[in-house]
Amino acid sequence: MYHRILIVIISLLILISCNSTTAKIDENCMMQNASRFIEPENSLYNLPFGIGESYELRQGNCTFHTHSVENKTEFAFDFIMDIGTPIHAARSGQVAAIEDRFFDGNNGEDNYIIIAHEDKTFSYYVHLTNAGVTVEVGEFVNQGDVIGYSGDTGMKAIPHLHFHVIKPNEECFQNGTLGICPSIPLSFKNASPNDKILNQGLIYTAL
Repeated sequence: MYHRILIVIISLLILISCNSTTAKIDENCMMQNASRFIEPENSLYNLPFGIGESYELRQGNCTFHTHSVENKTEFAFDFIMDIGTPIHAARSGQVAAIEDRFFDGNNGEDNYIIIAHEDKTFSYYVHLTNAGVTVEVGEFVNQGDVIGYSGDTGMKAIPHLHFHVIKPNEECFQNGTLGICPSIPLSFKNASPNDKILNQGLIYTAL
């Protein structure tokens, strides 16, 4: 089963595309899922960048753009940051998959890191720079460790970090074929402003 999950999460990278735009919010999606977000102080996740660093959330959750219900990436985040910005592990876990062969500005293939967590969820860090992964598959990383560097790979408009977490379920393996694993809602315990649901267009600082 774990092998099948890895095949799915790696294959899903071809489906992740971002234009890093401030997109129209899907209010129905927000209302239907508001209760699924936990209080920040109870979150297992930190923002995926260094303490004291601040970045704009250009595209947040539940949009009619690339973070949509249809794409099952409605709980993704796009943080605008320069190429070469250190990326930190939002949560401790084991590195499940990496890719950093591709060059910035390629408008095609993504570089990424995928980390598996003990509750069988997987976090995605996408659009990393060429040779910008500093961890290896199978390595255990602690929350806050530098795991790579942001870039400008894949389908996007401006350099940014795409981050989201999936929880595989039977939908991922419908009829023996690869499906799309749903993203899950997240809050961040060290975000300032300390919003339960991060608001796109705001600048967030990691405390």
